[in-house]
Amino acid sequence: MKNAILEIPSTQIYGKGYHITFETLPASAQYQKLPQEGVQRFEELYTKIQEKPRKNLKSLRQLSKDFPDVPEIINLLTYAYLKAKKKRQAERLIEAAWIAHPNHFSARINYADQAIRLGKKESVPSIFGGCLELYALYPCRTSFHYTEFRGFMVVMGFYHLACTEIERAEECYQLAFQADPLHPSVAALEKKINKFRNPFFLKKCFARIRLACISKNP
Repeated sequence: MKNAILEIPSTQIYGKGYHITFETLPASAQYQKLPQEGVQRFEELYTKIQEKPRKNLKSLRQLSKDFPDVPEIINLLTYAYLKAKKKRQAERLIEAAWIAHPNHFSARINYADQAIRLGKKESVPSIFGGCLELYALYPCRTSFHYTEFRGFMVVMGFYHLACTEIERAEECYQLAFQADPLHPSVAALEKKINKFRNPFFLKKCFARIRLACISKNP
């Protein structure tokens, strides 16, 4: 599907169709300014990290120190930490990446995902500048890379589940599935939605919400 365009039609929630591209993800302005030596090191480590993350962490950390303002390098280092099962370092880096690049799409998605996992769903709207719909977040963009589209829809699906908005979560899942049906995060969202559809789970969920409301308003 390389160099192809996927047309995803309008939906009830987002009210707008999307052009999803499978071409190479456009590089950030910071990456485009890298010297050739930096680009070569990044590309070599990108390949090596897939196979042996722990063995290449030191080299990748050094690359990040040499070029600290490049989102792609930060994202790769975060991925390497997760592959190496160094969750604490990855979590710190996710927050640092968003602080350094608050408008970078991947940094926003990763930080919002972290906020949801840590039970801080109320932080999600501010992370996206108050825009919970893709066309509102980027009104001038006509197309998105499939990884961007899938990442945003998945994280918004989990956000809506955290807010017990199951139908909206399902809409996000369907869009993510159309763009990248085999990605593990899409499967994880489907599993969580199915769990929410379980009446026993839903009953417990609403019981917790009622208890929280009673605690706040005795």
